[in-house]
Formats: sequence, structure tokens, C-alpha cells
Amino acid sequence: MKYALKLLPIVYKDLQKAKKWYTTINADLGEDFKNKINQEFEYINQYPKQYQKKHLDIRQGFVSRFPYTIYYIIEENKKTILIIGVLAQKQSFEKIAKRM
Repeated sequence: MKYALKLLPIVYKDLQKAKKWYTTINADLGEDFKNKINQEFEYINQYPKQYQKKHLDIRQGFVSRFPYTIYYIIEENKKTILIIGVLAQKQSFEKIAKRM
């Protein structure tokens, strides 16, 4: 069954901040980051239960080539995958826990 993919508003800020940082290094790198994030969103949408739960119902997917983690929850009753954060792996999980 296909799920709808929904991002919390704060996730857009997470993504803008990360893409901006990579773009300051190299414009192509910023665009590559965006593409890898979108690829991982598609993978999570296709195989939402592939990744294990980290804490309670929060799952985490990893972005290839970039040290970023996508945190999400599967809302079975709504058939929705809720993306609650996209953070650098060095950032504390507490930032995600506070969003719940």
C-alpha cells in the first residue's frame, strides 16, 4: 500500500539550512544534496518499514553520500509517512524528541 508523504514545516527549514551550507562549499554539491534527500524520501515512501525504530515509533533513514538522517513516523490509520526531521548525524536526537 502506498503512503502519502508529509513533512512538518520545520523540516523545510532543516533542508534549507543544510542545502545552503553545501551550496556555500559548491553549488553542485547543494544540488546533489537535494537530489539525494529526494531519493531517500522516495525510498522511504516505497519501503516505509525498511528502517528500524529508533525511539518509540520514530524511524530513521540515512541519506547516501551525506551524513544526514531522516526521522519519520508511519501513521497507519492515515496511511501517511510523517517526516519530522532531517538532521546532520552529529546533531542530538533530543532535537527530534522535542518535536513530538
